[in-house]
Amino acid sequence: MIKLTGNVSRKVPIPGTEHSSQSFSAGMETEVGNDASLTDVYKKFKEMYLVLENAVKDQIVSNGGHIPEEEPSGDSGNGKHQEEDPITPSQKKLIEKLVNEQEIFGKERIRLLNVKTKEEAKKEIKRLLATGQQRR
Repeated sequence: MIKLTGNVSRKVPIPGTEHSSQSFSAGMETEVGNDASLTDVYKKFKEMYLVLENAVKDQIVSNGGHIPEEEPSGDSGNGKHQEEDPITPSQKKLIEKLVNEQEIFGKERIRLLNVKTKEEAKKEIKRLLATGQQRR
C-alpha cells in the first residue's frame, strides 16, 4: 500500500490584540493500493487537501475567528480597507461551488473563498464562469 500523509495549518490574528495569533491545524493519513496510477494518487491528494482545508476553516470559524483576507499589493499599508457592500450569501455559495467544480486549490482558492465585497464577488464570478466555459 502507498501511504499519503497531509497536513494543513494556519495562523490567524486574535481580534483585539496586537502581535498575537492563534494556530489551527488538521492532518490525516490515507492509503491507496500499490497498483494506483499517478492520476489516482494525485486525485486522492486533492481530496485530502480539500478535507483538511475545510476542517481548518471550520475550526477557525467555530472558535469565533475569521479567515483574514490577503492584503492587496496596492494597499497603503495602514491595514484599513474601504467599506463597501459585503458579499451576499448567494454570491458566496456560487463562488464556493465554482471553486470546487473547477478544482481550484492553494492560495488562489483561499483568495477566492475570502472575497468580502459584492463588487469583488461579481468580478470573480464572471471570471470563474468564463474559465469554466473555456474548459468545456
